[in-house]
Amino acid sequence: MGKGAPPAVATATSVPEAPVFHPTDEEFADPLAYVARIRPLAEPYGICRIVPPSSWSPPYALDFKALSFPTKRQPIHRLLARPAPADPDTFLLDYRRFLGASSAHRRGRRKGLPKSPSLSDGRPLDLCRLFHAVKRFGGYYGACEGKRWGDVVRLVDDKAPMHISECAKHVLAQLYYEHLYGYEKFANPQHGNKGRKQPRPGSDDRPSVSRSQDEESNISVTGEMVEEVTGRKRRNFSRKELGRGTSHGRYGRVVNITGNNVASAVAQKRTRRNSDAVVTTVDEVSAGVRKRKRRKSDAASTVFNDEVDQVCEQCSSGLHGDVMLLCDRCDKGWHLYCLSPPLERVPPGNWYCSDCLNSDRDCFGFIQRRKSCLLETFRRFDDRVRKRWFGQRNPSRIQIEKQFWEIVEGKAGELEVMYGSDLDTSIYGSGFPRLGDTVPSSMDLETWQKYCSSPWNLNNFPNLPGSVLRTVKDKIPGVMVPWLYIGMLFSSFCWHVEDHCFYSINYLHWGEPKCWYGVPGAKANAFEQVMRQALPDLFDAQPDLLFHLVTMLNPSILQANSVPVYSVMQEPGNFIITFPRSFHGGFNLGLNCAEAVNFAPADWLPHGGIGANLYRLYRKAPVLSHEELLYVVAKNGVDAESLTHLKGEIKRLFINERRRRVELWINGTVKSSLMLPRINPNFIGSEEDPTCIICRQYLYLSAVSCNCRLSSYVCLEHWKHLCECSPKKHCLLYRHTLAELGDLVCEVSLVSPQRDNVMQNPHLLNDVYVPSKKVKDHYILYRQLAEDWVSNSEHILQMPFVERSYATALEEAEQFLWGDHAMDSVRNITVRLTKAMKWALGVRKCLSKIQDFLKDGCSEKVNYVEIEELVATKCAPCCEPSLTKLQAYAEEAKLLINEVNNALSSFLTVDKLETLYSRVSEFPVKLTESSTLFWELSSAKSWLKKASDCLEQNKLGIIDIDVLNKLKSEIIQLRVLLPEIDLISKLWKDVESWQTRCQLYLQDFPDLKELEGFLLAADGANFSIPELNILKQHYSNCCSWVSRAKNILRKLYATSDYHNAVEELTGILKEAELLGVKVDELPIVEKELKRSLCRKQASEALATVMPMEVVEEILKEASIFLPARLHIEEEQPFDDLSRMLKEATSWEEKARLILERSASLSEFEDHM
Repeated sequence: MGKGAPPAVATATSVPEAPVFHPTDEEFADPLAYVARIRPLAEPYGICRIVPPSSWSPPYALDFKALSFPTKRQPIHRLLARPAPADPDTFLLDYRRFLGASSAHRRGRRKGLPKSPSLSDGRPLDLCRLFHAVKRFGGYYGACEGKRWGDVVRLVDDKAPMHISECAKHVLAQLYYEHLYGYEKFANPQHGNKGRKQPRPGSDDRPSVSRSQDEESNISVTGEMVEEVTGRKRRNFSRKELGRGTSHGRYGRVVNITGNNVASAVAQKRTRRNSDAVVTTVDEVSAGVRKRKRRKSDAASTVFNDEVDQVCEQCSSGLHGDVMLLCDRCDKGWHLYCLSPPLERVPPGNWYCSDCLNSDRDCFGFIQRRKSCLLETFRRFDDRVRKRWFGQRNPSRIQIEKQFWEIVEGKAGELEVMYGSDLDTSIYGSGFPRLGDTVPSSMDLETWQKYCSSPWNLNNFPNLPGSVLRTVKDKIPGVMVPWLYIGMLFSSFCWHVEDHCFYSINYLHWGEPKCWYGVPGAKANAFEQVMRQALPDLFDAQPDLLFHLVTMLNPSILQANSVPVYSVMQEPGNFIITFPRSFHGGFNLGLNCAEAVNFAPADWLPHGGIGANLYRLYRKAPVLSHEELLYVVAKNGVDAESLTHLKGEIKRLFINERRRRVELWINGTVKSSLMLPRINPNFIGSEEDPTCIICRQYLYLSAVSCNCRLSSYVCLEHWKHLCECSPKKHCLLYRHTLAELGDLVCEVSLVSPQRDNVMQNPHLLNDVYVPSKKVKDHYILYRQLAEDWVSNSEHILQMPFVERSYATALEEAEQFLWGDHAMDSVRNITVRLTKAMKWALGVRKCLSKIQDFLKDGCSEKVNYVEIEELVATKCAPCCEPSLTKLQAYAEEAKLLINEVNNALSSFLTVDKLETLYSRVSEFPVKLTESSTLFWELSSAKSWLKKASDCLEQNKLGIIDIDVLNKLKSEIIQLRVLLPEIDLISKLWKDVESWQTRCQLYLQDFPDLKELEGFLLAADGANFSIPELNILKQHYSNCCSWVSRAKNILRKLYATSDYHNAVEELTGILKEAELLGVKVDELPIVEKELKRSLCRKQASEALATVMPMEVVEEILKEASIFLPARLHIEEEQPFDDLSRMLKEATSWEEKARLILERSASLSEFEDHM
């Protein structure tokens, strides 16, 4: 484990601090410019802290009471001191094989497995766990020399005390030596005693272990006993269901031979096409000679069909069986190149997949809790953890840091905490104000808006001017959308590097500090090497361990191995910047809330390329396409300073792409096709590209496909692994030619303030690399082959058109079209060939259609427009003999078109139009004028039929005026000579005359007698006019009204029923208002109504007491409306009413006199 860890007290204080920066308000105005300014000072540390000016204090935008979030469980005591994930069944299977190969077992000295050893308290010892624990410290000798048996005890025994006794260490070392030392040499010969001094019993290096000669023979294996033992029936082990990963592990099976026998080994690696069992020597194995294992038994072959059913678990392909590893336990397969990371050759010995190597008991990860947690609940849990470890005292930061590393290293007991990490702010909310979020009532609106648009608001950071992520439109959590972190005491963020080696920025909103550790990006490889040396068992089980963010290592171990580490304490309101490729980790000193996001100024671009290569190596799906990002950024343009960093990456992209395409060409891939263009080429994420089935990287610039796997694509690095077809059947798919990529390189370089010689001359890009390949026993240059093709194609263009020659030439051109500017002549000739081929095939197609129509008369006609486009070409693209025939048909068609146009511009008879249309229909070319002619002829025939029907109806007297009007309006559109046109026009004029007269009668309210005379005259018209129908209805209504009025008057004169007469006369007068015709009886009815009203009022006045004024008014009206020949006294009601008025007047006069002379009361009473 490197040089070992120093004491924990030193751990808490010996890590030097990273720089801290205090920008002024002016410096703080532009975040990316400030980061660029401090980068030379801070990047060598990998991490730094930025303290904002006092004027910058953003409000916390989330509601403390309502904040709810999911949490993960973090076993802090297992971040380092945990056993490697190992499946005990797989270990037991391999251990059995070791025992089966041992000489003692074969001679029958031991029957079955040896008795399982026990710990001092009687509990059984887990040999699998013990083996992997010792493996971490370099095997048996490494554990002895490093005095790490105490750490081994902690890894093996979960109930081990805090302080391990020397006796316990001694016993465990003895048990290991007795049961596993031989297996260690069997599985990992490099951990044997080569170059080491054999430890003596009782020495200080290891506990004393005495061995008999028989015990020695139990460990060593003789050459004659080295045989394949997996062919015999084996015990069925229950395989635990685990998530399938692409990482791989293996137990080597090269065996050390004792005595004077020649060293030999069993290289047993199963592939899908196994044949015979063989035994190879160690030299053969080391030389990379791969031997095949015996074919699986018949029983096994009934379950797995060797040729069909066995597919790679990564790429789902059953091809390339010669490089497909079959797990010696579960029989599942992986291609060597699909593993993570890939293997270059088949490993010796038995091989087990990651599923069979890793047990779910020892698999480690942060488990997501199902229920969300309120902030108050989270705070109480933090309080309990703090009280458990520190009681009521207030520990210093150094004490907290010391305690953290003691727990991590397994020296202080177990601890599990919760951590609300990687919370998507688009779901759970951001701690910064955002546009669109509800403004809290306690928040000042102006302050809110100010920090919404602040460039240091992490929601704005990825889209700042100068950021290469501005073109990314996907809302990628953590990259384009910040992540929120709710931490508690000891919750940790383990050693890791950011996705794509991005920068990261972290802001602590509130709470206790965060302790950060950082390693400079320049020392990333050294960091990984120390991690692998310190934790070999974990990396053997999970080669991509650092991608999982679940492992911590004390910074002092890194320092002891010359890896620089720096620490920084982040206070609330502070920013932490981590630089590209900088490994960093840390932990929280208490309850806090932070927010973080990635960002990428232009100086990140070279590091992004390294990150993309790591994703490809470990078969990890990327967050975005680095190739697409480079291309889009270069096309959109950046500032001059950014171009300095972009130039090298674009050039590297171009060179790599050129190299890969040329390699494809050299290996025989000559087919190519241009990818579909982007709908939004200036933005990333709007359209998603397919991914390579091997390395899972986005295929933006290019890909390789094959017709045998239409839905599968690979990158140009893995073209060999797509299928087993010949490279000639593969097709290169490319989005941009090398010429376009080269132009982009030149554009970027010419604008850049620092130019190199190659970039100043764009043609040098084409000259620096001249590929060639072997053709017919001699090598030919790519450019020479293209020139030969151009010469041949120009000759083809001069010769009579032969479709096969053109198609062959275009197919051969595919191997050049993706090239650089040296292939411009190929592209130009290709355009000419394509145009000429399209033109010639068009000529032939047109003639073919003409001939087919002339044969059967019902085939599809060729359109004259197509012929015209083909023959109108001034200079024919190629020599097509059939062009003359097509030109003749074109001339004939042109004459026929002129004849049709002349016919349509003059007025012909229907017969002549039909004759002309018949000729057009029989002509083998479809004329646009044919439709016009057909429409004219059809319209004439249709109008003629409707006109004939109309004239026939006119004779029957049932003509419809609407039909006649429509016929009249259609006459204007007719271009034919028809006698019916004059008849319809004359009829329409007659109808129009009658219609005008009817409209006048409707406007003028005619007398009834006058209307009657008009209607008698109109009865002779043979048509139906709406206005005439209205007049007829008016006349009918008038006649009816007159009849009813006379009946009412007759009844009134006979009965003197004034009350009913008033109602009936009132109703009939209202009806008269709607007649629309003058009637003589109307004044009579009006006078009779007034008379009846007077009589009715007189009767009512006699029946009731009314004022004299009312009576006088009634009599006055009666004298006006009653006829002079009738005297008022002759009618009884008026006579009575007049007499009553006289009496009342007389009485009133007497009363007045009595009152004037002041008569006595008795006299007044007598008068009353």
